[in-house]
Amino acid sequence: MASRFLTPTQPDAPPFMVWNLDLNEDGTTPHEKSFIRLPSVGGAQSCSIRFRLLIGSTASIDATLHTNYPLDGSAYGRTKFHQKKFNFNNQTDLICEFRIKRPGPYQYYVSYKSIDAQADDRSDSIAKTSDVNPMVERIYRGFADKRTPTAYFLVDPQLTLGGQPLALDGVVLQSVSPKWLGKMSSWRRQLAVSSKMGYNMLHFIPMQQRGGSDSPYALYNQLELSDDLFEPGTKAEEKDQKLRETLLEMTHKHKLLGVTDMVWNHTAYNSDWLCDHPEAGFNLENSPHLRSAYELDAALVRFSQDLPNYGFDRMVSSVEDVDRLLEGVDQFVIQPLRLWEFYVIDVDAAIDAVGSAWDAAEAEMLDADRQGLDAVDGDERNEWLRAYIVGDRQHVLSTRFGRTIDAGRTAAVLRVLVGADGDKQAAMERLRALLDLLNLPSYREYDADVKAIRRNLHERVKYERLDGGSWKHGKPVGDEYKIVDPLFTTVETPDGQRHLANNGWIWGGNPLDNFAGPQSKAYLRREVIVWGDCVKLNYGATPADNPWLWEHMRQYTLRMARVFHGFRIDNCHSTPIELAEYLLDEARMVNPDLYVVAELFTGSEDTDRVFVQRLGINSLIREAMQAWDPHEMSRLAHRHGGRPIGSLAVDCLGEPGVFTDDEHGGARISGTVAPLSASLPHAIFFDCTHDNEMPAQKRTMQDALPNAAIVAMTACASGSTRGYDELYPRHLNVVHEHRRYAVPDDPLTVGLGEAKARLNALHSEIAQYQEVHVHHESEYVTVHRVHPVTREGVLMVAHCAFRGATESPWFDSPRLYGTAVTPEFAFRLHAADGDGSDKDDGVLHGLPSRLERLGSPDTQRHTDDRGMFTELRLPAGFGPGSVLVVRTRLVDFKPNLDWKIRTSADDAVSKLPLGALNAALYRCNAEERDTIGNGAYDVPGLGALAYCGLQGWYTHLQHIIPSNDLGHPLCAHLRQGTWALDYIAQRLHSYSEFFPELLALAAWFDERWALVKRVPNFMAPRYFALTVHTAYQALVRRALALMPGTVVGGSRFTRQLALTSVQLVGHVGSTGLRPTSDTVCSMSAGLVHFSTHHMRCWGRDVFIALEGLLLATGRYADAREHILAFGSTLKHGLIPNLLDGGRFPRYNARDATWFWLQAVQSYCTMAPDGLALLDASVARRFPNDEFVQWDSDAAFSTSSSVADLVQEIMQRHASGISFREWNAGPALDEHMRDRGFDVNISVDFESTGFVRGGSPWNCGTWMDKMGSSDKAGIRGVPATPRDGADIEIVGLQKSALRWLTHLNELGVFANAGVLKPDGQPISYSDWDQLVQRNFEPYFWVPLDSADDTNYYVNPKMVNRRGIYRDTSGASAEWADYQLRPNISIAMTVAPELFDPDHALCCLHKIGAVLAGPLGMRTLDPSDMRYRSNYDNSNDSEDALVAHGINYHQGPEWLWVAGYYLRAQLRFMRIAVGRRAGKGQDPLVPLRTVYHELHAHMVSLKHCISNSQFAGLPELTNLNGAHCSDSCETQAWSSGCLLMALHEMRQLEDNVHESVA
Repeated sequence: MASRFLTPTQPDAPPFMVWNLDLNEDGTTPHEKSFIRLPSVGGAQSCSIRFRLLIGSTASIDATLHTNYPLDGSAYGRTKFHQKKFNFNNQTDLICEFRIKRPGPYQYYVSYKSIDAQADDRSDSIAKTSDVNPMVERIYRGFADKRTPTAYFLVDPQLTLGGQPLALDGVVLQSVSPKWLGKMSSWRRQLAVSSKMGYNMLHFIPMQQRGGSDSPYALYNQLELSDDLFEPGTKAEEKDQKLRETLLEMTHKHKLLGVTDMVWNHTAYNSDWLCDHPEAGFNLENSPHLRSAYELDAALVRFSQDLPNYGFDRMVSSVEDVDRLLEGVDQFVIQPLRLWEFYVIDVDAAIDAVGSAWDAAEAEMLDADRQGLDAVDGDERNEWLRAYIVGDRQHVLSTRFGRTIDAGRTAAVLRVLVGADGDKQAAMERLRALLDLLNLPSYREYDADVKAIRRNLHERVKYERLDGGSWKHGKPVGDEYKIVDPLFTTVETPDGQRHLANNGWIWGGNPLDNFAGPQSKAYLRREVIVWGDCVKLNYGATPADNPWLWEHMRQYTLRMARVFHGFRIDNCHSTPIELAEYLLDEARMVNPDLYVVAELFTGSEDTDRVFVQRLGINSLIREAMQAWDPHEMSRLAHRHGGRPIGSLAVDCLGEPGVFTDDEHGGARISGTVAPLSASLPHAIFFDCTHDNEMPAQKRTMQDALPNAAIVAMTACASGSTRGYDELYPRHLNVVHEHRRYAVPDDPLTVGLGEAKARLNALHSEIAQYQEVHVHHESEYVTVHRVHPVTREGVLMVAHCAFRGATESPWFDSPRLYGTAVTPEFAFRLHAADGDGSDKDDGVLHGLPSRLERLGSPDTQRHTDDRGMFTELRLPAGFGPGSVLVVRTRLVDFKPNLDWKIRTSADDAVSKLPLGALNAALYRCNAEERDTIGNGAYDVPGLGALAYCGLQGWYTHLQHIIPSNDLGHPLCAHLRQGTWALDYIAQRLHSYSEFFPELLALAAWFDERWALVKRVPNFMAPRYFALTVHTAYQALVRRALALMPGTVVGGSRFTRQLALTSVQLVGHVGSTGLRPTSDTVCSMSAGLVHFSTHHMRCWGRDVFIALEGLLLATGRYADAREHILAFGSTLKHGLIPNLLDGGRFPRYNARDATWFWLQAVQSYCTMAPDGLALLDASVARRFPNDEFVQWDSDAAFSTSSSVADLVQEIMQRHASGISFREWNAGPALDEHMRDRGFDVNISVDFESTGFVRGGSPWNCGTWMDKMGSSDKAGIRGVPATPRDGADIEIVGLQKSALRWLTHLNELGVFANAGVLKPDGQPISYSDWDQLVQRNFEPYFWVPLDSADDTNYYVNPKMVNRRGIYRDTSGASAEWADYQLRPNISIAMTVAPELFDPDHALCCLHKIGAVLAGPLGMRTLDPSDMRYRSNYDNSNDSEDALVAHGINYHQGPEWLWVAGYYLRAQLRFMRIAVGRRAGKGQDPLVPLRTVYHELHAHMVSLKHCISNSQFAGLPELTNLNGAHCSDSCETQAWSSGCLLMALHEMRQLEDNVHESVA
């Protein structure tokens, strides 16, 4: 029995966090993460932010992050951007990271170099030898500088109270009006009331000197506090000092932080500084476009004053009165104003001006203008004439007849229109008609605007005169109560009167538009709902536009920032955003942890986000009083914060990682790397704001308590207004109300009193209880908050008291599974008799009420098939206006379960070999059944998992966790039972028979599952995900640690590829590398089709994949085992195509042997002491070419060294190979015709030296699809026989000859050559040169047909020029000339065969013609046999697709893409080297080569990241489309890419130097 794992002590300090953001390929921020919010940092604590780009993505060349976060520790400047380059920390990722030490809003963007793309970059554009090669020229082109749009991140401020951090979600704010608090000297008792009620922050509406309306939001002097807050005669400096002292006392004694309103958008209409600085407003001089609006406004004022003179009564009491009054406005105001004159051209004046120009005859039309005029007619001509004589000048309604024409140009065009013989009178008549036509749209514009004026005036008058809530209701129309409030204020200045636009707001307007700007007609159209007591301030866009005003407001802002802990931005959505940015930046200079809240009425979350990001708004005000019923109330509570109970996101996303600290010399700091999650702007949820109507007005007084409770339980900041707790009967008017707040002896006995105080304290206490469940049922709202680690919770039930609420509606008592409940409190609010709220004693009073303390809820424990649960039943009398709160805890729950799960996993896997890791992580259904008898787990609604090991679960969890998708079928299944837990543990125990080391991991799971099974079922997904995630990451770390290859640790992509080595190399019972059963792991060609029995191990597949999967990953022992195992079965001079564990190997592949030789060569080159392999002894499965049973005495009775096997292969090929497959017939291959079983291979020593073989009836290369359709008549007909000399085999042959020549010269390989069929010797060196001499003549198809005589080319067979033939000497001659991707294999293993210019030309064509998003098309699309989509079930009569005969005739295979990239790398480096020899710097083009190679892999990176099988597929259909008949993960697909990356590492040093 395995021992228990000791749980290490949990550290006190949280880990250093690295918050990672993966950027899009173009460097932009993903849309779903457009709002980035980082947690607060305080003191020595800090975190970092990391931006990550994929190498090869569009933005990855010379990628540089620009941010106004002060990377150098200097002072912040919004327009001061610092640069930091993305670094090449590995092969496929670029990162840029830095510490975050200060709060605030910050901007960033990415700049990069973009290759100047041209149309022929990706087309077959080389037609003759003189054409440039776009592939080569592309890397020498100049780069275009590109940058992404600006993006933002926001760092929360660190609020502290009493020396302790105050989380934003723990804020409990109360709004107060300073003038209702009384003199500041007496505030102490008032502050004590707020403190005792559990508030920790006070929001003061403005306390500056108020203007003529006495509104605190119409400030008379922003730089001086209001006189009525102090004793008479108090000087301004003394006021400021008293405020500072009061705030200090408030913070330290009463534990209250202070927030103040900031009013930047307007000033009181009577602010005396307006007289000296009228430019601070929008006046008719700096904003002449407002003149028409002012004239209408002034006429309305006069009409109001003189109303009786027009026969109207001053009282407006009905809709009919409103209609009559508006008829008068139309008759006596609008029509006499002749506002249309502001819109149109003065026809008579224009004709006079043009007539004078006609007489002068100075202007003539340009020829180009004449041509433009002649080219159009009808409406198009009229539009052309308008543009010609009026121009595109913006017309604003600043002067009557301000729209004019160019008289000279008009005269010139008239001469053309009336002809050479036309007279002036005819021209002027033509002009009058033209001007009438041009004026027509302007008259229509005027009509539309007047219609809007009438509509808006009507709606405003109707509201103000007939709505009981309006301050003008019941008041006579006159000078004091005008028809509508004036839109302009007149001030006296030294230069005379100035008419300034008043401020206001527009219903549904775009808050980013300045409605007083020249582009707007809001004032004229009366769209502005005006505040008549304040003037809208005209800032412009920068301080230079209005220096005095910006400085005045800066001083106001700095004074407040030095005193208060936060700002509430009044009318934020209408405040110029550039101004708010500037002033908040100034404020944060003196108070970096400034807490900024605002209310936005934009109607758009996207627009809200703009304000939040640019201004750094920390909390957006949200209002509970906007809810109209309990359901909406529950929706708001759910919307404004928290995550669902049992959420996966927090604990499962972080992974151990390292941060490089440039501030400390590049020190590497261990921490946790976690992705930045999408989030909404933080909310401060008010039960009632100082602008809202009170519950007694909107709902019922009794609803004040449940409304407050729901808000208090919401996972965000909370807010209220003074008077809510006291149950004020109505909203208080901040202008007209003059009574003071009452100071009760004990605020806990008044109104909501004790209940609200306890709710406020609870809200602060549970700030970290981030998991929330909100439930609505009839009139009830239930909110449950839970701590994500301790699982302690608070549950609240509120019986809402909206109008019409009933005493006892149905309530389905909640069942809290696995949970114990402890009652906390329960209250009900009742109305009491009497109403003293309006008594005239100078003090504000609430409605009479009684707060009843209810009994505890009835909690009973029961058990059902889901386990123990506590049923919560409401106490007696729980009617409308009631709330109850209970505390919850999980029964038998280990408080440090999260820590327990996350620990010791590395210990549990520390001794696992790679074979055991394969069992723990992977195993497809067939492998599992073959080995332990069980299959893949089937999740209802999801289906069978791709793998039985942890990867099968993690494939889904990696998508479930980031999105916190608790509704996923897997999560639903986990809540239903523990079957999945048992499955994971049991299979590990089963595999311990083969890998005893797995017992430790099984014990680790047993221990944790025992604890997880004790949690309630609704928590199962969370702890399952956390456990699987922890074990999975430990297993991955262990696997990577066992693969020391340099490519493995490179990046996420290379790690993913390397893990496919673990995935595809494992033990199965039915087959292996030897006939006898053992635990030696064998490589699967691909899953799931090639997983067990004789179909698992393929000669060519294994040795094509071996370089990448085993050698590049450092798995030298496994590579050696595969080489020796296949070598032991050498027969007929061939390595088998199918190994079948050595039992019944099949020898029908001509290429597998050459790939084996290449693998031997690679092993000798890459492995430590690799050449020792040549001396290794190999027991021979067959003593000769005759078949013997694997368990016979003859089997394995002889031995050879690997060097002997190599020589045997070379000699047998030189002598010629001819045999008939053993057991030929349907039992061996039911599709093959009889002649197909005959294998013939030879070497053409007479002419070329090429190895050649095959026949039209078999297919001995990797393109081995045999026809199987009787309906199509192709059974036994190979689709691609490729008989003759195949280009990749010739390349592999040349590689072997070169290597053996070298080994012989070194004295390492004893044999210098072979004997030819005639018995004459030929050295490897001579054979090598024979192949070298003949390769280009026999394989190159020249661009120019005139060169054909220099090559063995039949022009009639040529389909595409500038390529290398696929074969030479095929029985079907046309097949030789097909363009296929096999060329790149030969280019990679034997680049010396190729003329570099020819190779580069061909590579360009391969890229243009064959390269797909993931793989390479297996045939030229222009070939008549090209068919792109593979469907093995096709049962048609089409001989080109039936039964998937087109397997290699167009579908896009991935493994050859690896060779294509390697070939590109080799020959592009040759091209760069040649130019470097001519003086051109090689580093920049090498960097571009590196980028281009990685660009090809970007889609591959996405593919493997999203693959259920965590691998790369065998093939795809057209343009990367998924092929259902393909293996989902294929050994050579991953292996060849890994090998490409391995070779690209050699280029990386040059790229480093280039970037540096």
